[in-house]
Amino acid sequence: MHGGSSSRQQIGGQDIDEDELLRAALSAWADQTRELLQWIDQQGDAVSESRTPKQVMALGSFRTHLVMGLKALRYAEG
Repeated sequence: MHGGSSSRQQIGGQDIDEDELLRAALSAWADQTRELLQWIDQQGDAVSESRTPKQVMALGSFRTHLVMGLKALRYAEG
């Protein structure tokens, strides 16, 4: 992520580095985001059947931002 010192924290009786916590949280977010994107893709046209055109457009924009977030995370980790 970034160079520099990170502090440690007690969680469940374990001493855990905050950078490790951040990495774990980001990894969990990425996994859940991929699952959500896969679900949206599997829904196909069914997503629009019960939604207004504005809702469908908003969902498309949301999907795009999730994909960009995953890409940004990959670049940040690389």
